[in-house]
Amino acid sequence: MRTKFEEYLLYKEAEEDNGDSDKKADNGDSDKKGGGGGGSYTGPGDEVSKKAKELITSKIKLQKKEGSNEFAPFSVDRSSHPNLRYLIKAFADSDKVGLGYTTIDKTKGEMEPMLKKKTLHLTGGAVRDHLKGKTPRNYDLVTDATPSEMRMILANPEHGFTEVRPRDPEMAQDERYHDLPAAGSKNKVFYPSRWDMQGKELEFTVEINGEKFDLATLSKHSKSRRVKPEKGEAAGSVEEDSLNRDFTINGMYIPLNQSDGENSELVDPHGGAHHLKNGEVVAIGSLIDKLRADPSTSQRYVKMLSRFGNPEKIPDKYKATIERYKDMQDVDKGHVRKEFLSGLEHPDSDPRKFLGAYSKLGLLGAVFPGVEFNPEEMPPDFKGDRWLAPAWILRNNDPQQVQQMLTGGGWSKQEANDIAFLVKLHGWADKGFDADKMYDLKSAHHGLTKNKIREWMQMVGKQGDHADAFLMHDDKDLNKMVDGPDGKKQINPKFSQHLGRTPKAHELEGVRKDLSKNRFVDMLNKLKHHKKGGGDDEKSFGGDKPEEEKKEEWVAVSDLYGY
Repeated sequence: MRTKFEEYLLYKEAEEDNGDSDKKADNGDSDKKGGGGGGSYTGPGDEVSKKAKELITSKIKLQKKEGSNEFAPFSVDRSSHPNLRYLIKAFADSDKVGLGYTTIDKTKGEMEPMLKKKTLHLTGGAVRDHLKGKTPRNYDLVTDATPSEMRMILANPEHGFTEVRPRDPEMAQDERYHDLPAAGSKNKVFYPSRWDMQGKELEFTVEINGEKFDLATLSKHSKSRRVKPEKGEAAGSVEEDSLNRDFTINGMYIPLNQSDGENSELVDPHGGAHHLKNGEVVAIGSLIDKLRADPSTSQRYVKMLSRFGNPEKIPDKYKATIERYKDMQDVDKGHVRKEFLSGLEHPDSDPRKFLGAYSKLGLLGAVFPGVEFNPEEMPPDFKGDRWLAPAWILRNNDPQQVQQMLTGGGWSKQEANDIAFLVKLHGWADKGFDADKMYDLKSAHHGLTKNKIREWMQMVGKQGDHADAFLMHDDKDLNKMVDGPDGKKQINPKFSQHLGRTPKAHELEGVRKDLSKNRFVDMLNKLKHHKKGGGDDEKSFGGDKPEEEKKEEWVAVSDLYGY
């Protein structure tokens, strides 16, 4: 049952949608492309039925002409989506698949009944990305075939698909196919990849020459793979299947009838094509129902908004609804991290706008609990990757606490360690590049490249001689014990030269630190004197010279010191 607050949100959604419809009617601009703005609502306590509003499905002809802004057909041939051809052919021949038993026909005698021909549709993000002129990263396919019928179609010897059996059938369903043996680069295999709570198969993964396709029966349950349906129930049409998809731009379908040619029809039950053109991200039905089923829908909303809409224009009704579920307490922390990074690192996403929307909707607290964030402070060249962006958000926090928070929040130990190191590096730079602290930083273990560290120092505005000296610093020859002339271990002679005597065991670490620090200071001074004119300009060493010249210059300076 919905709470009173949820009922109120539904009421507001319906009220705003009705207001929008009235405005369109007054302007004579009625949208005939279908729904997309929320369910009907007649008062507190009423349930909004998914079928209360009859869908007006648009069937759009995909026929892009040169110079037009129309959508292009989905072409399949040997050069475009070549692996998909095999699946389309298999379903085109589905009416030639025998049912495995015989009957007696009065005119034909004994015969084997054939399967009724089954449809195959491309849907979800694959359709959306295609309409935007991009090659899909993932392929979601739906069919009116049941899982057992899908198995019959794929196992048809005419098409050569092989079902992969789990090595250990006793393993949990969600894990038994995670470590499959390599079937070779040229292969056509399939295996179950989603089940309901009763163990009934809902979906197959089909791998063709290493490329994966997700194949599912048209269904009434949530399409979020994070949600395991209590009981899978087949849908009777793509319109019914679409009702439990998240956003209108993800609820479109392209019937795949041509394995060697253009598939030129778009089935659009909710006006997704219209919204895609206008840069709108609109929930199918009520957003609150989507969030109740899967709170991480709010993360996908921001990802879609940053790629296809305007993150700076979020409807008030969506803000209020997402506010209710922003903590995502019931969502696995690893999933929260995964959704966050998939939006942050997507090449079509503006990381500044993406994080601005996360902040505006209060979602950052689910990723980085207790962190205050001001999107206004982000630099123009803000980089959206899994190290620099989190480090920038967390830069004013204690590095040890950052590492603990990330490790407990679904991030890998290596990611947490690397991000905490960048936060520590920022603190060192922010406090004046204390040479005594430099040794601790150089001794810290991390997996970051010098280029990544250089990007970080530029991102936080700390590039210059100190940053260059830190990156060029090398003290690998300052091991406490080294091989002597006789092959036996001895105290490093450089330690004795530094002290003027042989250091005692408890002095070794301190001597190493002094030598390393002095080497950093020497490099820093050399860099300053090496600048043109010997001025105090804080420009990074090497200036705007090409990378190869800059690298040669750095090597030349380093060679002066014999390391």
